[in-house]
Amino acid sequence: MRLAEDSLIPLYEQVMADIRQGIEGGHYHAGEKIPSESELSEMYQVSRITIRRAIEELASEGFLTKRQGKGTYVNPPKLKKKIMQRGPLQSLTELCAEYGRVAGARTLGVSRIKACGELANKLALEEGAEVISVRRIRTVDGNPMIEETTFFPADEYAFIENEGLDDASIFSTFALHDCRMPARMVNVEVEMVRANAKLSEELHVSLGEPMFSEVGTVVDEQGVPVFVGKLLVLASQFGFRIL
Repeated sequence: MRLAEDSLIPLYEQVMADIRQGIEGGHYHAGEKIPSESELSEMYQVSRITIRRAIEELASEGFLTKRQGKGTYVNPPKLKKKIMQRGPLQSLTELCAEYGRVAGARTLGVSRIKACGELANKLALEEGAEVISVRRIRTVDGNPMIEETTFFPADEYAFIENEGLDDASIFSTFALHDCRMPARMVNVEVEMVRANAKLSEELHVSLGEPMFSEVGTVVDEQGVPVFVGKLLVLASQFGFRIL
């Protein structure tokens, strides 16, 4: 394919657009290795520097992943997470099922802490009330993508401490107990952050990897807080749907 050299659009952007169209149109499939830099250079009749720039940009946008010594592979479509919903709250397990993928979890720790300041206010608890903190790594198709920390009022949700939460949906766990159920998320705050050394190790990504920080309060049908959730999500694998 020959690019339009007299176009105002830079050559690397034209390459990007064509590869992106190939991914979205099904020419390149998720998990498939795309042609090498030298092959693409010959295909588009441009320098390898131009091809490398296009690939790096597509990788930063989440379309491709470069694997050292193995080549460049097409990523699955980003999961689009709902953050302001009219309908019932959607769990990660349900979200993954919608996309034909499998959610999992690895528990990092369960502990009791004192709720102070903002956390106590979000959970409508008195200062110093006990809450149960659960830290997990959430996976999609076995790949770590989210660091999840949830805080539950200890008096009402003490059963969480004795539950096996590896590869489990907390929503499904709630359904097994006589307790208030999550209905929707309110007061959601989303911002861009970068992976620190701990997250880099936990999620197997580079230091400084772009991530979404999402903090919100999950409430029941009456609007009473059930838990506070803090998620650190790989930006290359997730997007958001604001409804």
